Parts: sequence; C-alpha cells; structure tokens
Amino acid sequence: MLTRLLFPILVAVLIGCGTNSSTPSGAVKVQVQLNWFPESEFGGLYEAQQQGFFRNTGLEVELLKGGPSVPAPQMVASGQVDFAIVSGPQLLALRSQGAKVTGIFATFQQNPRGVVVPADSKYPNLEALWKSSATVMGESGLEFIQWLNRDYGGKNLSFVPYSGSLAPFIAKKVDAMQCFATAEPVQLTLDNVPNKVFLVAETGYNPYVTVIAVNDDFLEKNPRLVADFTSALRRGWEAYLKSPNKTNQHMHKLNPDMTLEVLSKSSAMLPDFVESNETRQKAIGWMTKNRWSTLEKQLVDMGQLDSEAAAKVGTPFFNPPLVDQQ
Repeated sequence: MLTRLLFPILVAVLIGCGTNSSTPSGAVKVQVQLNWFPESEFGGLYEAQQQGFFRNTGLEVELLKGGPSVPAPQMVASGQVDFAIVSGPQLLALRSQGAKVTGIFATFQQNPRGVVVPADSKYPNLEALWKSSATVMGESGLEFIQWLNRDYGGKNLSFVPYSGSLAPFIAKKVDAMQCFATAEPVQLTLDNVPNKVFLVAETGYNPYVTVIAVNDDFLEKNPRLVADFTSALRRGWEAYLKSPNKTNQHMHKLNPDMTLEVLSKSSAMLPDFVESNETRQKAIGWMTKNRWSTLEKQLVDMGQLDSEAAAKVGTPFFNPPLVDQQ
C-alpha cells in the first residue's frame, strides 16, 4: 500500500525546517525539489527561471535536481523544502497520514504513464498484453500496474525489475516495459527501435502527474507568494510549449545524459499531455475536484489506500488565484 511505503521515509525526514529566506537583492528565496533529473517534464519550471518570470515577482527560485533516492514528496511534507514534485497518488497517501501538503499545479493533465512494446508486437492493446504470459519489465507494486491487474488479471505475467536501462527491451529479453510516454519511447525511436505505446490513461486511470505541491504551513503564511509563484510558472509553461529550444539547451547542460534530440522530440509531445479542456478554459496547471475524487476512489478500490486513511485526505488541492504579471 502507498501509505506503508511512504510512512517510514516520512518519519525519517521530518525535520520541520522551512527554507525560504531573503537574498541580498531583497528577493525571497524558495526551493523546489524535483523528483527526477532535469528533462522536458520540468520545462516550464526551468523556462520560468531562465526567462526571469519568477524573479519578476520577487522570487529567487532554486530548482533542486532529483533522482531515484531523493524523497521529494516527504521533503515538502516535512517543510525541508517549500515546493516539490509529487504524483497524485503520492499526495493522497501523504495526506492520509496527516502530512501537511497541498497540490497547487498539475503539469500533466493526461497521465503519460504507459507500457511500451515493439512496433511488431502481437499484443494490440493493454488488455491483450495483461491477459497473456508476457514478460514485462516494470515495478509490479506501482499503482498503475495494480490498476491493470485489477481490470485485466495479469496472473500469468512475468515481471522483471525495471532498472531504467533500455537494453533488455532492445535485446528482446522482455516483451514490454513500463514507460513515460515522453521519455523511453522517444529514446527507443532515436535508437532505431520501432515501438508503440499503450497509455494507461486510456483504461480510465488518469491521475494528475508531475504535481507541484506546497507545504501547508508555507502556503498559510505566504498565500500571495504562492499565487505569484504559480502564475510565473504558468507563464513559463506557456513560453516553453511555444519555443522550448533555449531551455532545452540549459537542461541538457544540467543533465548531459538527456540529449538535445531527445529533449526536442519530448517537448514537442507535451501539449497533448499538459493541455486539456480545463487548462484551455482556466489556465495551465488547473485542477478539478472531480479528478481528485475519482483518483481517491480508484486507490481505495485497488487497495492502495484503505477507506479509513482516505477519510483523512480532505481537500488535496488548491488552485491559486490568477495573478496578472503583464
């Protein structure tokens, strides 16, 4: 269960110290903990930083690189950082434990989680794959895999650990691999490995992903700052989606393993995942109560969140008011 996975780490990092302070220029310094290394899914953040959108609101924003061993959700819940990248399921699990953290911006409106198979795979969709005896490289405990198990069975599948390496897939040692639609499949295509992606969102499991979460104490003390931060971030995403090249070059310098070609192709795919009816009517990053309620129910149905814990979640999100920065 998500709560069991998160609780020990949460206890370990509860140091309860905020990080914001004033710089010599008078700007307020805040930190955003990423959950992975610099890549296109964080493009709007880096764009807002590079273009000075954050600075124009009186903020000096430090973007902290993440990685597999960085507990970003727990760091923001403890107040170790002011903001962090979390997933929707992680946020609900944290709040169910009483953690003080709230989502203020949902980058991915469509869940980019999926399963990639060779282009000539005999499996036409996720249902056919999950009802087979295929070998899947993936983390079997992930909530989206539990969702597929619930709907399609998966009892005959063989799982091998997902290491982040594409080599087993390329060597055809596995039939399928978990993926982020804007990441692994892009690299495979550039490596001349034809592939196709089955998006989990198409099965009805579509949580918000790459959510910006804020520590609740920080939000309570600095509501205008949070609104300014969010508005600057929206400007960053608008600019990045229109012209990502300059920021892609910056992210490549920070993360040389992410080539410019991969960043270019990944960023070109982002509008399909970042934009939605809600964002077109309201603003980029906008969230709705219905989406969060649906996710909570799905996690309970999967056994990832028990009903008693779910009753403690409360309202997990807040859309800061739009601030005119023109």
